[in-house]
Amino acid sequence: MRFREKIVAGAMGTAALTMMFATTSPTASAAADRNSPGSDTREASAAAWTPTTTLNNGPIRECYAAGCAEVWRPGPGETVRWSHYAYNSSGNRWYYVQYVVGNGTPHTFYGWIYCGNVAAPC
Repeated sequence: MRFREKIVAGAMGTAALTMMFATTSPTASAAADRNSPGSDTREASAAAWTPTTTLNNGPIRECYAAGCAEVWRPGPGETVRWSHYAYNSSGNRWYYVQYVVGNGTPHTFYGWIYCGNVAAPC
């Protein structure tokens, strides 16, 4: 394979993986919901990661229910980015967020945060 063909093939492979992750991530997260939000769950997607600010010390959770395990607890006034949201069986909106912490060697956390804990619309 020539160099140019390798670059094109690599870019196509990366695009395919990105597309696969973007389409499977919400489903995988919803499947991890131990409180089983049920068939009434509705989801909406954003085109990209949208920044918002945390209002209090509310946790990022593994799934979109209050009984799910905590992934991380950002402090008030921290910036998180959301890609989409979902409604659980109680009708509460939860945002799927990414939160980056650390200097020098940052770590990114992903999970769900209740809409009342961020500045994004509830």
